[in-house]
Amino acid sequence: MLSYLQQQRLTLQSGTALPAAQSLLQLAGQDKLEATLNPRPDAAAVLAAIAQAYQDGYEQQASTEFELQGIAFAGSGDPLLALDLLSQVLPAVKAQRHGVPVTLVTYGLVPAAEAEALCQQLLELEVERLEIYLPAANPPAYQQAVQPLQYGFAEVCQFIHCAAEAGLQVSCFAYAPVKQASEIRALAIELGAREFVVLPVGE
Repeated sequence: MLSYLQQQRLTLQSGTALPAAQSLLQLAGQDKLEATLNPRPDAAAVLAAIAQAYQDGYEQQASTEFELQGIAFAGSGDPLLALDLLSQVLPAVKAQRHGVPVTLVTYGLVPAAEAEALCQQLLELEVERLEIYLPAANPPAYQQAVQPLQYGFAEVCQFIHCAAEAGLQVSCFAYAPVKQASEIRALAIELGAREFVVLPVGE
C-alpha cells in the first residue's frame, strides 16, 4: 500500500528520507499504518495509486466536491526530500485531475539559503498548500521535540515565512498534548501561516 485516506483527502507516500529522528506518522501514533506503506515508490506506482483511488470512489467520500481536500504527500518520508518524485508525478496529476489541490505535509527543515528557490519550485509544480510541523515556539523546545538531523528552529521559521510570502497556503500543526500552544499559534501567524492546529494522536 502506498496511499490512505485521511482528513477527507488522498494521502500518498513519498519515500522514507527524513530530516528528523522520527517520521510524522510515528509522532502521530500511526506506526501500524506506516508499516503498510511502500517505502520507496516510483512515479509510476504513485500515479497508479492515485488512479486506483479515484476508480475506487475517492470522490464519493464527500457530499460535495468542495469538501474533498485533494491529494497530500506525507507518509514515512518528508516530501521536500522527494522533489525528484514530485516533479515527475505532479505535472501528470494536474493534467489528469484539473484543479485538484495538492498539499505537502512536512517538517519544513530546509537550508535558509535555499528556501526561496524551493518555494518557487513548489509553485511551478502547482503545489497549493503546505502543512508544516511546528511543535514549539523556541529553539531548545523545538530541538527536544523534533530532534532534527540537520538544520533547526531558525530554518523552519525561515521556510514558513518564505512559503507564505511566495503565496503558498501555509498552516502549522503539532500533535497533542502541546505545551504553550498559544505561543506557538502566535509565532505561526506572525510568520505568515494561516492557522495553527493541534491534531489528536492515534487517529
